[in-house]
Amino acid sequence: MELLNISYLKKGQLLGFFDKFPSSKVLFSPIKNYYFVSYVYWDERDAVVTEEDLERMEMLMNTYLGKESFYRKRKNLNEKDAPA
Repeated sequence: MELLNISYLKKGQLLGFFDKFPSSKVLFSPIKNYYFVSYVYWDERDAVVTEEDLERMEMLMNTYLGKESFYRKRKNLNEKDAPA
């Protein structure tokens, strides 16, 4: 999957466009020092978006914006706190 384009919105939000889902738009919202998927404007012409797809989208967007280290740090903290 590749990030094709982004659009800037109000309140720091971004719209992402991905090659795997060409007819759908993905809304990203800022939280602390990174961005997360807050909504997918899914189009039925595209495949169903899985949890793995959402995580990949977040990683691609945060890497593009230079916030990958903050995103990875958040992921590591959440995995450490998860029950076994």
